[in-house]
Amino acid sequence: MTGRGKRAGVGGWRSGLVAAFSMLAASMPVSAHHQPPHEGPNVGVAIPAITHGEMLVVAKYRAEILDLAAHQPRTDPTLRRLAGFVSLQRFACFWGLVPGSLSDETSPFNECSHAYVAGARALLGHMVAMPGDQFTARALEARIETEIAGDPASSVLCSNSSEAFDSGIVIGPDWQLTPAHLPTILSFLALVVIAAVGACVPLLRSLRAPRRSSSNFG
Repeated sequence: MTGRGKRAGVGGWRSGLVAAFSMLAASMPVSAHHQPPHEGPNVGVAIPAITHGEMLVVAKYRAEILDLAAHQPRTDPTLRRLAGFVSLQRFACFWGLVPGSLSDETSPFNECSHAYVAGARALLGHMVAMPGDQFTARALEARIETEIAGDPASSVLCSNSSEAFDSGIVIGPDWQLTPAHLPTILSFLALVVIAAVGACVPLLRSLRAPRRSSSNFG
């Protein structure tokens, strides 16, 4: 292998490692600011707690709620803060992609999932109370409440069901729960494997390139 090929292979390998841990590293600063339930005056907008069962229903409408907020003819600081919180909080919670984030209270991502779903519900409630024609917001809220009322599991509680949130405080994953949560471990292992396979592609290409060149001269 030529020196250039070696450098390309090493560079691809390093890039693969960076890709594997980019999501994990991105959330670390948020996790570092994780605090116990906030006491005292709110930093931002107060967000009521949401039960485990309610969260599973409201989560299905998160995108619709955000879309409705984005198309409000008039906004106010509370709407903007809540909408921004929901988007940022979901990013901090790995977009809800880790298995068990919503359904499993033992997941490191369950508390932060409660936060962004509770934020979405608070955002919808604020739109309903805003002046003007809020027919669409009221209809969506009624649809969600009807589904919650008809779902026996909506009253199910978990360890995070009593926690209220603050739009000024982003909640990161509780990494201390990771060693005991197999789905989270498997998810990150799968991410590492995918990144490693991706890193091998440029390395294999660099290994094959000199062979092709030598065969042409032969």
